[in-house]
Amino acid sequence: MKRTLAVSLALFCAVFLIPLLTAGQALLQEQNEEPPEVFASEPPPSVMVETPAPSPLPAGPVITMLIGGTEQEIPLREFLCGALAAEMPALYPGEALKAQAVAIRTFALYAQKHPYHETARLCDNFECCLAFSPLSGREGDWGGQFEELSLNILNAVDETAGIVILYEGEPIEAVFFSATDGRTRSAAEVWGAEVPYLQSVDSAFDTEAPNGPRGHGVGMSQFGARQLALAGLSYEEILQWYYTDVEVGRVG
Repeated sequence: MKRTLAVSLALFCAVFLIPLLTAGQALLQEQNEEPPEVFASEPPPSVMVETPAPSPLPAGPVITMLIGGTEQEIPLREFLCGALAAEMPALYPGEALKAQAVAIRTFALYAQKHPYHETARLCDNFECCLAFSPLSGREGDWGGQFEELSLNILNAVDETAGIVILYEGEPIEAVFFSATDGRTRSAAEVWGAEVPYLQSVDSAFDTEAPNGPRGHGVGMSQFGARQLALAGLSYEEILQWYYTDVEVGRVG
């Protein structure tokens, strides 16, 4: 009986007490251990990224031109001012100067697709293309009026920036001349080739020109543009007077 009781007690201890004591010791050990050190997450090391240098601003449009027989690239605005100052008196009314500025810009744009020379688009020979001299070089000619007349030129160029003369959506060959005898000539009459926007139109006020007819007579009369501006016409109206069935606006 005692032996049976002893065996039963041993089995009880093996089954219940020993696992319980073992679990308790493990629990006590876990409670007595210091908690593991927790580190705040650190940001990843910074990566130095080289910022590429900004690309240079694109240069403005330029005109390749023969100046005194030497090929030069001239910024468009400088070209327009120099050609306008060389081609039309800076004392002319503002709307006439604007009409001339637009005609020169259109002529230059036309020359981009139809160059007048093998090595350049234009030249500074007015009998071939158009006259040109830098605006800064006009001080000797204009003297005390240099600032006033320069401003007239600059305003005419800047206030018509981007404006050209279009026929069926394309820039025209915007030829011009000084004065005529009362009517302009068609391209067919002078050069033997029909051009729809270069037709003969009335220009009776040219008879008042102090030096009489000058030039080939095709396209816009500069003195006529002066007279129309004095009569109150805008530069758009002046251009549409001299160039037949055209639009005055921007390309595209």
